[in-house]
Amino acid sequence: MRDKAIGVWKKVNQACAFLDNLPLWLFGFLLLAITFLPYLILGEGSVFEIHDQLDETLLTYVLNARHMWTGDEIFPELLGGINKSGMQPSAVLFIPLYRYFNTFTAFVVQYAVVWAAGFFGMYFCTRELTGSSILSFVLGAFFCMLPIQPVYGLSILGVPMLFFAWMCLEKRKHLITALLLVLLFGLTTHLVLIGYVVLSLWALRLVWMILKKKHNYWVYGGFALLLCIYLAVNWSLFVQLLVGEAEYVSHREELVNYGQPFWETVKEVFLNSAQHAPSYHKYMLIPLCVLLLWNGICYRRMDREKKRQFLQAVAGLMALGAVALLYGVCKSQPVADFKNSLSGFLRYFQLERYYWLYPSCWLLELALALRPLTGKNKTFLRLAVAALILLPMFQPVKINSSFYRNVNQINNGSGVTGYVTWESYYAEDLMQQLEDAIGRNMEEYRVAHLGVSPAPSLMHGFYTADGYSNNYPLEYKHRFRQVIAEELRKNEGARLYFDEWGSRCYLFNSVTGTYWNLEKGSGVVYENLDFDMEALKALGCEYLFSGGEIVDAERMGLESMGYYETETSFWGIWLYRIP
Repeated sequence: MRDKAIGVWKKVNQACAFLDNLPLWLFGFLLLAITFLPYLILGEGSVFEIHDQLDETLLTYVLNARHMWTGDEIFPELLGGINKSGMQPSAVLFIPLYRYFNTFTAFVVQYAVVWAAGFFGMYFCTRELTGSSILSFVLGAFFCMLPIQPVYGLSILGVPMLFFAWMCLEKRKHLITALLLVLLFGLTTHLVLIGYVVLSLWALRLVWMILKKKHNYWVYGGFALLLCIYLAVNWSLFVQLLVGEAEYVSHREELVNYGQPFWETVKEVFLNSAQHAPSYHKYMLIPLCVLLLWNGICYRRMDREKKRQFLQAVAGLMALGAVALLYGVCKSQPVADFKNSLSGFLRYFQLERYYWLYPSCWLLELALALRPLTGKNKTFLRLAVAALILLPMFQPVKINSSFYRNVNQINNGSGVTGYVTWESYYAEDLMQQLEDAIGRNMEEYRVAHLGVSPAPSLMHGFYTADGYSNNYPLEYKHRFRQVIAEELRKNEGARLYFDEWGSRCYLFNSVTGTYWNLEKGSGVVYENLDFDMEALKALGCEYLFSGGEIVDAERMGLESMGYYETETSFWGIWLYRIP
């Protein structure tokens, strides 16, 4: 019986070893097709994350594409005219997509490129570390199913790809491919999102090489190439840092940094990551630590190579802990007070963005921890351990993935899911009705929004007096504040939100506060609003799109032009003219 069990074990290991050496990356194309099939079925009925994506970052691509090749340094559509340097997209390589394709097609193509770079980058990076095709495929699939917003390009999903390129340069193999991957990463990421993170880590490696006199000019060249790309794309930022002269004073000069409890913040980030970088790694943290503990117990029986691999895994876990500690320091009260005393770029620079490495590095940490589990008849054991560690992650990753939400949308529709689709959010048919009702060239006037996001209007082509931008002129913020000053006095939360952050330059008020997503049929009614309509007119605004009826519009000097909605629109808009 024992011999039979051993025989079965050997056959299972042989089968796993056979599969583990196959080029399973080819199945990535099948996985890509399956993942994006719902978008082909739903079209503009697809569902995507709205916050910071459809309502802001996507528009940086759209506006840059509209002004591509024109030489314009001011984009007049947003906030009365915003500098091009304040509307830098996260990935300049994707701008042409929005110039030559409709926005939905361009976005899905961008998403597909980002997804593919994430999967294949994680696959080949894990394959290089472990030699396991099965593990590489599983980690690549997990990585790409994370709900990471594609508008940020490869700033998160491209990290394993860059790490793979760096390993190739270190080992002097696939050199042309590695340099092309570095080029791709540089053109599809942004310096202040992830660029300074990877450059700093790469620079530390160069310092180590120089001190050890282990020179590798390919590694030097890769660093120089990435640095040059960032210099070229972010030249105005570098000039600002070196010379101290900006094209305009940013509204972020008034940004107020608040301190957070140190250890609570460290614990939260270590377990859950932070904004825009979901990793769900807390579900595998305990079994991962158990695996490392077991490897530590077996340390004495390991050969030299496995000991080195174990120590690398321990160092990796310590580095991930250090990222959380850095985040805690950057968010602590002393650092917040120090940043508030500064002006310019350093006041609002987010050094803590090293946590954007978490989605990729926690999965790669698992790969490192599994490396000592190699040897004769251990292939199945390693894969089984990996499956047990990843299993708790499966459900949260699945239900939060864009793929799941869109399959759910196909099966049930918004009436059951409650999801807001691309079509209903941007509501092109509704925007066209409003344009027709106004009946003028959109370049001749500006519109403002009450209780609704300006993003659909901007996407349609309206020029807006309000908007969402993380870098617009402070002078315009002050002028816009005159419009809402009295309403801010009635709502302290709205006042703090606008005065101490201010990236959303909206008509905040005492009725709906800082809410800007009033759905049609919400029943919200506006009354006794104390906006300075003359100050609003001075910004070039002649029309108001409101998500709720203004029952005393005549008192405010507004002329009602009717109510508009469509069957598919998320919004219902009351249109008012400002005489």
